[in-house]
Amino acid sequence: MTGCAVLAELVCARLTHDLSGPLATIGAAVEILGLDDPAARQEALGLAGEAAGQLARRLKYLRAAWGAGQQALSVAAIAAMAEGVLAAGRASLDISRVAAPDQPLGPLGRVLMNALLVAGEALPRGGTIVCAGDPAAQLVIQPAGEGAAWPAGLAALIAGEDPLAIASAGGPRGVAAPMMMVLARREGVTVSLLMGGALPLLSLAPPRSAE
Repeated sequence: MTGCAVLAELVCARLTHDLSGPLATIGAAVEILGLDDPAARQEALGLAGEAAGQLARRLKYLRAAWGAGQQALSVAAIAAMAEGVLAAGRASLDISRVAAPDQPLGPLGRVLMNALLVAGEALPRGGTIVCAGDPAAQLVIQPAGEGAAWPAGLAALIAGEDPLAIASAGGPRGVAAPMMMVLARREGVTVSLLMGGALPLLSLAPPRSAE
C-alpha cells in the first residue's frame, strides 16, 4: 500500500469518527420521538437540533481543511467555521491579535486550518487557541489550557520527518499534523516552532512570492 493510500485511509477514518458522534445523537433522538412522552420528545428535539448543528459545523470545517478545491479563506472566515469544532468543541479561538483578519490567505489558508486542528489536539481538557500576527508575513498559534502539550511527533515532522510515517504511527486521531505538513510543503508555507511562553509557538509563514 502506498503512503498516499495510508494517508487517505487515515483522513477517512478521522472524518467518520468526527461525524459519527453527532449522527449517533440524532439517531437516539429520533427513537425517543416515537415515545408517548411529550417532555421526552421535546428534549429529544433539542438534542437533535444541537447535534445537527454540530454535524454541519464539523463537516464544513473538515471539507474546507481536507477537501479538494480552493476556497477564498481568511483568518476571520476560518474562525467562524472553527466555532464549536476545535478540540471537539472544548476550545475557543482568539484572533483578536491578528492584523487584517479579513485578508485572503491564499496558500496559507488550509495549512492554518490544519494547524488549528493540531492546536485543538494539544488541549485534552479544552482551553483557548490564540492566533496572532500578520497573514502577509507570519501567523503564530499557541494553545493555552490545563494539560496543554503539542502532539508527540510534531517537532520531528517540522524538522523533516516523513509525514506519512508519522501519520501511520499516530493513527486517525493525529492525522491533522501530517496533513498540515503535506500541504505546507506543497504550497511553500514555512512551518516552525518558536520558543515563547509555556509552550513553543507554532509559526506559519507564507511563500516568499506571497509576501
